[in-house]
Amino acid sequence: MSTHRPLPISANKNDEVLKELGTVLNEARGTRDVSIKTQQELTGLNVELKQISQRQIMLERRSMFNSAVAYVIFVLLIFSGLYLNFNAKVSTFDAKLESKKRDIAELNRQVTDLKRDLGKWEQWERELLEFERLVREDNKEEAVRRFGSLRTLSFAGLLEELIVKFKGEVAREKYERGVQAYDQKSFSQADKLFENSITYDEAPPYLGDLLYYQGMCALRLEDYERATELLTKAQTFKHQRKIRANIDYHLARAADMKGEKSTARRLYYRFYLRYRHSEKHRASRAKRRYEQLDKIRSRGRR
Repeated sequence: MSTHRPLPISANKNDEVLKELGTVLNEARGTRDVSIKTQQELTGLNVELKQISQRQIMLERRSMFNSAVAYVIFVLLIFSGLYLNFNAKVSTFDAKLESKKRDIAELNRQVTDLKRDLGKWEQWERELLEFERLVREDNKEEAVRRFGSLRTLSFAGLLEELIVKFKGEVAREKYERGVQAYDQKSFSQADKLFENSITYDEAPPYLGDLLYYQGMCALRLEDYERATELLTKAQTFKHQRKIRANIDYHLARAADMKGEKSTARRLYYRFYLRYRHSEKHRASRAKRRYEQLDKIRSRGRR
């Protein structure tokens, strides 16, 4: 154990120590205050660091979200572009497909038309060959009949002159056969032949004579109305005097047979005046019938 003892402190030095202790105490208090302030600042700094950290985290999350949104939007834009491009290509393809379908339909229609035209041409070829055969065989009547089916051909005009000639010859042939039948008193057959002749040529150079024979056939067949019509038409043509006399006399007779007594009386009397020197026999008959009809008229007036 130490035997050293401290030196006694004097009164002056006691004040200095107290003063020094006060100073140290003040410094300690200041240090404590600084320490507390520093602690508070550290606490505030820690809070700020936490806030900064949270903001950084939020910024990072927002950045990631924005990046994700941007990526999604980018993907959507790309997909939309691809979709629109795909739709545009599909629409273009559909339009082309529809156009091809129309082209195919038009081609099918043309093929159908060509087949139909081919069938027509084959039919026309057969008809032309048949027409040629009839011409070679001089079967003019049948050739004229067959020409009706060839009239629609573009070159039918080349055959028209030949057909006109054939029609005239067929009409003349039927007219002459009709006259022969009339002379043989086959009036029904003759009337049909004259009618057929007219169908082939409506205005032949012998039309006046044809009408005369037709009228006489109608008279023989007791179709007096038709006989009157035909003989009246025949009167408008020039005839030999003998035929002219026949027309005038039989017009009077047709009127007589129809019961048109007044007309018949007038026609009989006119016939008598015109032909009393050249047609004495029929003129006397006409006069006699005129007188009978005149007496009937006179009795009717009483």
